[in-house]
Amino acid sequence: MLTPQQVIDSEYLVSRCALLEIAAMFDRYDLAVHRTAEAGQNTEKLECLRNAMALLAKSDVSDNRAEQLLHLFAQV
Repeated sequence: MLTPQQVIDSEYLVSRCALLEIAAMFDRYDLAVHRTAEAGQNTEKLECLRNAMALLAKSDVSDNRAEQLLHLFAQV
């Protein structure tokens, strides 16, 4: 079993990369909206991703975040 510090040390770079990819996707979407002056047709998916980010930001350790994300994504 890893210590909390070992988990952070071993997963930090991969997690940081994933978050940067997500931020870049949001930036590309916002740029496309600005460029075309219209929102995408399927904003339900975008809202789902925003809700997922909010869920991940919670610090409540009693919840299984991965399971909650699966339930959230199943709704779209």
